[in-house]
Amino acid sequence: MYIKREYAVTVSNLIVASGCLAFPTIALADHPTLGLQQEGAGAVTTLTAMTLPGGASAVGFETQHLSNNEIDDIDLAHFAEDGEQVHSVASLSNLSLNAAYGLTDNLTIGLNLPYVTRTGLREGIHHHEEHEEVEHLSTDSDAITESPEISYLGDASGLGDLSFYSQYRFIGDSDSRKHASVLLGIKMPTGKTNVSNDEGHRFEAEHQPGSGSWDLLAGLAFTRQWSQASLDSNVLYALAGDGSQDSNLGDVFNYNVALSYRLGSGDSHDHRVANQEHAHRQNSWDIAVELNGEWRDNVSVAGQRQDHTGGNLIYLAPSVRFNSGKGWAAYASLGVPVVRDLNGIQSDPKFRLFVGINTAFGD
Repeated sequence: MYIKREYAVTVSNLIVASGCLAFPTIALADHPTLGLQQEGAGAVTTLTAMTLPGGASAVGFETQHLSNNEIDDIDLAHFAEDGEQVHSVASLSNLSLNAAYGLTDNLTIGLNLPYVTRTGLREGIHHHEEHEEVEHLSTDSDAITESPEISYLGDASGLGDLSFYSQYRFIGDSDSRKHASVLLGIKMPTGKTNVSNDEGHRFEAEHQPGSGSWDLLAGLAFTRQWSQASLDSNVLYALAGDGSQDSNLGDVFNYNVALSYRLGSGDSHDHRVANQEHAHRQNSWDIAVELNGEWRDNVSVAGQRQDHTGGNLIYLAPSVRFNSGKGWAAYASLGVPVVRDLNGIQSDPKFRLFVGINTAFGD
């Protein structure tokens, strides 16, 4: 059996949530994005419209790391005294297992299983009874500046929610240069929702590795190929259900576009080249630049919308992928936020890093 290089798949941004949606988040900037296995060269987080060939399968591991600008202790204390529920999160990491199978040339099914870790959760302490006494002794600002009272909640980690998806290509085939597909999926409440903080109390729902909710996903993807270049774009919407602790983590809308280029001429996107099998045995490199956008609705708890959650982010993300002639691929993408339009006060992101490896099998 020869493992064709073209079956090597990319882990793409599907919100999925499963994509993003599937994961609990305390703020827009504090959630992982789900990757789905896809065929074709090009982008890392933007979904391609191409599906796996019938009978081909793929498996991969991906890690995502989101580093945030933290909110300092004095500001957290001020927010708490004002009755604002503001949290600071240092970072979020997500290690996920991705797998996919081509039922037919135009229909791919897959799954994503993440392990989610949030670090450095902090919040200010609000003293209802002592607030008046503090005002008589000095201004709130002076008192908090001298000794801000902060709850250091620690880290929250555990198995996240399992997502299943299907992708159907309704325009294009293996000889086409234009492809369009529709994606449907579901995220199931399999993740941990009872992790406790360093003070022995249960983390709030948006900080838990699992959401406790059933979420529905739907999206579209479009791909236009040339001999060595590809333009990919996709949109994906995740409809969040009610989850643990009487919470709803909010709907998510992802929108992405990417332009990629394959270095060298030995392995092109042209499926009609002569000596195709020989071309597929060659190692190759893909470089890409992407714009990855995400809008997230506010978190709701017991029907009350949380002001300091949700918003819109857009990342500019250069990426690179190595395609081995032996049927595996490794990739990395570094996203820097170019639009930060977050609701209220949140730990806004500094950068987002994707690193992964996958392999594909086929007759």
